[in-house]
Amino acid sequence: MILVVEDDPQVARLIALVLGRNGYESEVVADGQTAMSRARAAKPEMIFADLSIEGMGGQALCSALKGQPETKGIPFVVVSGDRDIAEKARICGADDYMGKPFEFDDLVRLVKKYARTQG
Repeated sequence: MILVVEDDPQVARLIALVLGRNGYESEVVADGQTAMSRARAAKPEMIFADLSIEGMGGQALCSALKGQPETKGIPFVVVSGDRDIAEKARICGADDYMGKPFEFDDLVRLVKKYARTQG
């Protein structure tokens, strides 16, 4: 399962649709606190997270997950329209980043690169 942390319902639906069409299960949550508890409970194959989400922001979420032994190994990809995305991803310890708007091919490429299992 791929955890998608995105507070824009249209973008979240789009990511889930692209993942589904490529054989991946996903779960969408809209805020950092929920993402934190789902990451701990479900141990997703990877996480896509927007930087600007409610509650705990994407950067704080990334830092928190990467700072805990049980979740630090989960690949974390920052998704944002922020022009400093590369720097913010590096600072929080993200494995990669994807700018918005994004190409479906880029999304699938990142999943193939980081997700531990298919489908």
